Amino acid sequence: MLIAIAIARLATEVFSIEQLLKLAGEAAQWAERFPSFDRRSPDEWAEIADLLANRASRLVPGAQCLQRALASRVWLARRGIDAQIVVGFRKRGTLEGHAWLELQLSGGPSTLFKGFEDGYRESFREAAA
Repeated sequence: MLIAIAIARLATEVFSIEQLLKLAGEAAQWAERFPSFDRRSPDEWAEIADLLANRASRLVPGAQCLQRALASRVWLARRGIDAQIVVGFRKRGTLEGHAWLELQLSGGPSTLFKGFEDGYRESFREAAA
């Protein structure tokens, strides 16, 4: 996860958000060809992705929510979990942006890197493959 976040951090310096979302989808499709042999549940994988992404992003200067979402999207795809990157905004004095993942878990739809009451409204999302 640390390497994926570092790569995502570098990519955000070069590519537009549209290009990043397209690249994340393509990288996830590629990662699906090399599945993990560990058979944990999707719920467990989501918890691990959340933990690893948050910890690893502290070690990569400038890494924030978008890098966590990009890296986790690909990381989860390798484990057979389809997720979609969503970007939204809120206005609290200034316009603030945020990126998160949406995925289906055993209990229904879930999100990573987004609280339910944080006030961000979806602006766009990764195009479905």
